Amino acid sequence: MSTPPARTLFDVRVAFLTVGDTGRRTGGYLYNARVCAGLRERGVAVDEISLAGASPEEQRAAKVAFEPEPYDVLVVDALARRALAPHLDRWRRSTPAVALVHELPSAAGSGVPDEARYEEPLLRAERLVAVSDHGRSVLEERGVPPERIRVVPPGFDRLGKASGSSPPNLVALCVAQWIPRKGILTLVEAWKRLEPAGAELVLAGEPDADPEYAAAVRAAVGETAGIRVAGAVPDAELESLYAAADLFVLPSRYEGYGMVYAEALSCGLPVVACEVGPVPELVGPAGLLVPPDDPAALAAALERLLNGPELRRRLAENALRRAAELPRWGETVAGFMAVLREVRR
Repeated sequence: MSTPPARTLFDVRVAFLTVGDTGRRTGGYLYNARVCAGLRERGVAVDEISLAGASPEEQRAAKVAFEPEPYDVLVVDALARRALAPHLDRWRRSTPAVALVHELPSAAGSGVPDEARYEEPLLRAERLVAVSDHGRSVLEERGVPPERIRVVPPGFDRLGKASGSSPPNLVALCVAQWIPRKGILTLVEAWKRLEPAGAELVLAGEPDADPEYAAAVRAAVGETAGIRVAGAVPDAELESLYAAADLFVLPSRYEGYGMVYAEALSCGLPVVACEVGPVPELVGPAGLLVPPDDPAALAAALERLLNGPELRRRLAENALRRAAELPRWGETVAGFMAVLREVRR
């Protein structure tokens, strides 16, 4: 097991620029929070600054008053691309920038035709941090020279290890925002096709990021027996949900990395996921992979695991072996600090 790097003082002042509520419990914001906290622990002065609301409309309407001169390095979250786009090239004249690219929406298939235009200023940053090798490939395909890209994946050891009695039913756990690309509707449809006796699907995660989609999910769930909506839960409860689960399922059609898959692996859970982006490499031999947006294939994979105790056992063993190969958060922070050292003028 890797050990966290020793505390190191680094005399630099960093502005970490993002948008929206920085306390949200979703993958990108959790990554940002762990990196900012880890840098501060190592003596780096970090100001986390939310420039606007997260929605495209709020970002476009924002009157951004930020000035970069007091800072040695800017870290700019790709989530803030619309708020940043008119300003970033000017800011970089005085202060070098690191673009943190959890994902490029144009590559994720957001369906918004002008996404690439808003992403262009990010691609000119002094360094770009991708969170997976897949993300590196996406940036290279967009013309970013490889020497300006660094890969700094997230750790998986954010949560502790909860223990408790096993529930009487088999439990399939899903942890995700209810947004279209996460495939929650596909999962609900697949589960309703099976209606497995003696099994429960637990849906944890932020349910209201997309109200229209959330309404569709709730309508699909309806009064279906065997589906429990846990919603957004604190870490202690999430730990208990992982501990009580027999398998993890998230049929996302795109991920920049997929922190929840890594957390599931660390809990020894077999994974059902889609064969997209970095997920196959992350999950490795611990999962069953299906095409995205395919409820029939997803139902078949779930049925194999629910009815196959030997398969669950074998994939659970593979999950723990795969988790042992993944980085810890201490390594993530050390990697990010190395990037800051590279760009500081």
